[in-house]
Amino acid sequence: MPHEFVLPLFLGSSDPEDAEIALFGVCWDGTSSFKAGSRFAGFAVREASFGMEEFSFYQQRSLQDVRFCDYGDLFLPPGQKERVMADIESAVREIRSRKQFPIAFGGEHLVALPLIMAAYEEHPDLALIHFDAHADLRSEMWGDSLSHATIIGRAADRIGYEHLFQFGIRSGSVEEWALAQEHRTIRPFAVDTIREVLTKLGDRPIYLTLDMDVLDPSLYPGTGTPEPGGITWDLLIAGLKEFQGRRLVGMDCLELAPHYDPTGVSAITMAKTLREMILLAAQRKR
Repeated sequence: MPHEFVLPLFLGSSDPEDAEIALFGVCWDGTSSFKAGSRFAGFAVREASFGMEEFSFYQQRSLQDVRFCDYGDLFLPPGQKERVMADIESAVREIRSRKQFPIAFGGEHLVALPLIMAAYEEHPDLALIHFDAHADLRSEMWGDSLSHATIIGRAADRIGYEHLFQFGIRSGSVEEWALAQEHRTIRPFAVDTIREVLTKLGDRPIYLTLDMDVLDPSLYPGTGTPEPGGITWDLLIAGLKEFQGRRLVGMDCLELAPHYDPTGVSAITMAKTLREMILLAAQRKR
């Protein structure tokens, strides 16, 4: 690929020429409004991945049986938001042109916007499923309409709010609450509720964007905007398992700021979540 990536690689990564699933880091935090640091997620997650098993007890599958590669972290310069968005868009388009399934991870939630839009360009009937503590539906934040607090709103402006399904949300502004109520986007994070939505979607293409602060900060403190009252990791994995055999067309796993968790638990939690997402991608409906 012509884009500049840096190593090391995620556990089990194989030859990019043979891969059907592409993992890559989008580690940037240029609009973080509370605690920055997710730009450092890439190395922390890859290092943590070597402390986990390739086999998933949850899905009874192993990374050894999946053809996936890790392209490393996309180089995203601080302070250059427009360039960062353009470079992510260019990189994910190239990955898609190779017929590889993209899974991005690392940084603040704004980096998901070009990933979602690339999926939407290929699939105009796209459904967006959003796991998060925060609604991210603001029209602007501090005069900026393009930030980690507005990203889902900007995506919904394009794909339509009726195609947005949000789970785990427990924080937002009055404006966001009113908007979510108007369009009925927010649902409780429960396996039955996720299953119900996925059943209604049927064979429609689905993009899943996962902000790891959906987890309770007592379990996942390494994030820039911790929000008490979150779910457990077991519930997150149970929710993710509902995507087995669904028509996934892209995923991301974001918001790790590793320096706020010196134990390293948050990094290994993201690494293991990525393992589950890679295995889900391998089982997706084509």
